[in-house]
Amino acid sequence: MQVRTSIYAVRTTIGQERGVTDLIKTAVEGETDVYACPWCAEEFPSERDTKTHMKSCKKAKKTGEPKLISRNQLLGRVKAILVPETLRGYVFLETLEFRDVEIAISGVPHVRGRVGGKVSFEEIDKFLVPPPAAEGLGTGDVVELTSGPFKGERARITRVDTAKEELIVELLDSPHTIPLRTHADFVKIVEKAQKDEAFGDAEEDGVSDTEKDEFDDEDSFWAQE
Repeated sequence: MQVRTSIYAVRTTIGQERGVTDLIKTAVEGETDVYACPWCAEEFPSERDTKTHMKSCKKAKKTGEPKLISRNQLLGRVKAILVPETLRGYVFLETLEFRDVEIAISGVPHVRGRVGGKVSFEEIDKFLVPPPAAEGLGTGDVVELTSGPFKGERARITRVDTAKEELIVELLDSPHTIPLRTHADFVKIVEKAQKDEAFGDAEEDGVSDTEKDEFDDEDSFWAQE
């Protein structure tokens, strides 16, 4: 029978998402149950290793069983950890129950708390699919070419082909105005066009008003913070 899991969100210090994930992963996978020999008290990472040792233990007695010292409570219970590239300050855990999250983040630096409630797959699905390469780029933006014969040159976007994720750009330092076609993956934004500055107040920390409204929905886990 398939065991049902749920997804929970954990708040972290912005920029420390990967570090938090590594520490949680270590707690889940790096630790094992600890057993000890009942006669000499030497510790081993498994019951089988302990029994192997007991066959040759110098302090062996007629009877005895491996002694369980400690158990990894998360082993096999945390199924996945997601660190969205487009959502800073959050880490998502897929576990069997909420208690697993509390154990996993206990004592982990840069964890700012947990978000109450479960995260639906619909809410997290948008973070699993990478955004289009041309997303966020517009006419008039200044970019730097990162590949090709003009690598390192700056250019201004004159056209965006969203369907093909291609850009038409003009080199800024060229004495001649020659349009170049390049894929959006091969540029990085340097300066946004002036027309976007009027909307600067409508965005905060890279989150638009549209996204804020979605996060504030009473049925969303974001509303439970």
